[in-house]
Amino acid sequence: MPQTLGRGLLDRGHDIPTDWRASRRKASLRDRLGKRFVPTLVGIGLVPVLAVAGLYFFAQAMSYESTDDAFMDAHTVDVAPKIAGRIEKVFIDDNWRVKKGDPIVEIDPRDYDAQLRQRQAALDSTKAQANSAQAAVEQQIANVKSLQATLDQDKADQQAYQAQADQTADNLRRQQDLYNNRVVSVQDLIDAKDSDRSAQANLDAAKMKVVSAEAQLVEGQAEVRTYEALYQYVLAQVKANQANTEAAQLNDSYTKVFAPESGRVTNKSVEPGDYVQVGQNLIAIVPTDIWVIANFKENQIRLMRPGQPVEIEVDALGRTFRGHVDSIQAGSGAAFSLLPPENATGNYVKVVQRVPVKIRFNSTPDVGLPLGPGESIVPTVKVQDFHYSARELMIVAALMGAAILGVLWWGTRPIKAKKDA
Repeated sequence: MPQTLGRGLLDRGHDIPTDWRASRRKASLRDRLGKRFVPTLVGIGLVPVLAVAGLYFFAQAMSYESTDDAFMDAHTVDVAPKIAGRIEKVFIDDNWRVKKGDPIVEIDPRDYDAQLRQRQAALDSTKAQANSAQAAVEQQIANVKSLQATLDQDKADQQAYQAQADQTADNLRRQQDLYNNRVVSVQDLIDAKDSDRSAQANLDAAKMKVVSAEAQLVEGQAEVRTYEALYQYVLAQVKANQANTEAAQLNDSYTKVFAPESGRVTNKSVEPGDYVQVGQNLIAIVPTDIWVIANFKENQIRLMRPGQPVEIEVDALGRTFRGHVDSIQAGSGAAFSLLPPENATGNYVKVVQRVPVKIRFNSTPDVGLPLGPGESIVPTVKVQDFHYSARELMIVAALMGAAILGVLWWGTRPIKAKKDA
């Protein structure tokens, strides 16, 4: 009807209103699209949405690297006793928080107390022997000094007798000369000879006393050295017993085992009454200082550097924390495994290796729940700030235009009539 009216007006030479022409064009576009009008509009609207979403995900893929092969890690401290014995008390329980220096267990101290008393008694005994030996040394030193004084006196007496003997010898020579000259009598000569023999006898006796005193002095000095050696031997025993006493004191102090670090108690395997050996693991303490070890593929770390920001998603909490890349291991994880691969033998098949990356939290998570080694983590590392160039934006705009034209073409192409069955 509208088409007939329009043709009639044109035949009569009348002007057609503008509103009618616009409505006719709109009606013609809708008529041409028909049932595809709504899907065509939806498709045109989806083109920029998909383009923006594609650009966003492309930028995410270029700017971030993520992996689900990541786990929490920490320097777990194993607590073990330094002595063997039966557990008398246990002061902790599973999953408790402990501070450095808190008591963990106590081993029955009676055996070690007895050993300490025994070693202390041996030390006191050797100290008494050392005091006795020192007194003997001092006594012998005093005796040597006395012998030295006696020797000095005997030497002085020897010198006096020597002078007397020399005098009598001179007197005898004078008397002999005088007697030869008939000046003195025979009796005077005999008296001079008797005096000389007596002086010589006294000199010989003095010499013998000096020799005896020297021998006694040498013997006394030897005894001093003997007692000094005995004293040194006893001192060595004192030091040995003192070391044994200190070791016994240490063993006695080891009957109480204390926490070497602050953290949370895990893997508790001790109860009162258990007999434990030296070095046997009783518990493990997980410190509050934790981090993440993420095993990225080797083609994911080409842009990764220490200090880059990381979003750390903890599966156990369902929360995300902020952190940063601490360091990257120099080598793949497989190279340091128990059985590293032998690529030089057999048929080689290239496998993408994984490289451990250490990631630290910016601040220690305090969420009220324990975080410890082995928990699954999904870290996302921002490796770069991706920016689109003008050329890339022009390419995207051209693809959007081509997509819109394709949608319009699809909407305006004629629908083939169904053939009758």
